[in-house]
Amino acid sequence: MDKFVDANSKNNKAISPVHLVALVDIGLFALLSIRTGVFEPFIMILGGTKIVLTYTMYLILKKLKMGDPYIALIVALLASLGLTMQLRLSTEVGTKQFIWFLLGMGIFFVTTFIYHYFHKRIRAIWLFYGLMLSLFILTLIVGVRINGAKNWIIIGPFSFQPSEFIKILFVYFMASFVSNPEKLEVELKGQKITSKWILMGLVFVLLGFFVLQREFGTALLVFMVYISTLYVFEKAVLFSVINISVAGAAAFMAIQVLPHLQTRVTTWLHPFADIAGKGYQITQSLFAIGSGSFFGTGVGLGYPQFIPNVETDFIFSAICEEMGIFGGIAVIILFMLLVYRGMKICLLLRDPYTKVVAFGLTTTAGFQTFLIIGGVTRVVPLTGVTLPFVSYGGSSLVSSFLILGLLQALSGSILREESFNDEKNHNKQ
Repeated sequence: MDKFVDANSKNNKAISPVHLVALVDIGLFALLSIRTGVFEPFIMILGGTKIVLTYTMYLILKKLKMGDPYIALIVALLASLGLTMQLRLSTEVGTKQFIWFLLGMGIFFVTTFIYHYFHKRIRAIWLFYGLMLSLFILTLIVGVRINGAKNWIIIGPFSFQPSEFIKILFVYFMASFVSNPEKLEVELKGQKITSKWILMGLVFVLLGFFVLQREFGTALLVFMVYISTLYVFEKAVLFSVINISVAGAAAFMAIQVLPHLQTRVTTWLHPFADIAGKGYQITQSLFAIGSGSFFGTGVGLGYPQFIPNVETDFIFSAICEEMGIFGGIAVIILFMLLVYRGMKICLLLRDPYTKVVAFGLTTTAGFQTFLIIGGVTRVVPLTGVTLPFVSYGGSSLVSSFLILGLLQALSGSILREESFNDEKNHNKQ
């Protein structure tokens, strides 16, 4: 029995969800193609390509029984919203985003097809930690500072953020610890140091590197994944409280010392005190969300370009302005469904290592969504992270599709194991 799809779905007459995704795509790209009053065939060509890719992806996943077919459809809808808004803001930016989307789809399929061949072979905790440190050191040596954060590496015409991939490596680092905690045990002068304290030290070293790069948002995201994994799989309530207390004290000291952090907190607490200066970005975001009301101004009829960095940090505000609060709620619901499907994969997996991987990848996407949406709505301070699958950026989109491919591969392993057990039971009979 397929654990991800209703066993009776072939017999019912319900509309396949892929058709609904295609219908939304047709509506979005059709509206976008006539937003200036003149038909733009290029937009419809991109939309048609996107629809063909969605059907191809869905049919391959269904035909080859490669796991949960719905997480990819959820992402397809999110990507449609992102591409629509990027093309609406700038045809040039939107076209670049579409190219990154094509690359992301390629990475998704490659990861889904080949991951199960080697995921049981590479589980070395020090390997993952070494890779993370190497990326940090490489960024500090040859990285370029953009918008105050030294977290970019530029090679010719290409640039990428290593931190986008460090957060994925961190999930595997935590999975390696949970499945083999003894790998971190150290004996010093006859005294054995518990692996949890070694883990805590290693994680705080990583957080320190994030602070050096002024990657405060990613540092918070990694810490949230770290605490969640400890709480769920280690049931280490007291140890989690100790970690949170230490991190809270360090954050308080950092806010007192670092002007950049002081500005973020002050702007979050009092955005209207300097509405033409430091509070301009967040106040414009709030004005945009408010002006959209329930149903929005319509695609192409708002003024999201007034928000600085709208295509990256504030894309959710642009969606709310032109598609309304209901459009924003739809985005949130899609991410909630994505987290739900990811957690379902986690619960169905039996191997402790892959279970932690599924949990970590899902919480990474979930917490990142919370941080960026909470930031633009002033629930939490702005962190600088992007909205997965929606915000502009090659590194962000590629790493998000890599997470999707890994989750898809893990869900496929569940079906392969189930098929193997069914065949084994059948042979016994």
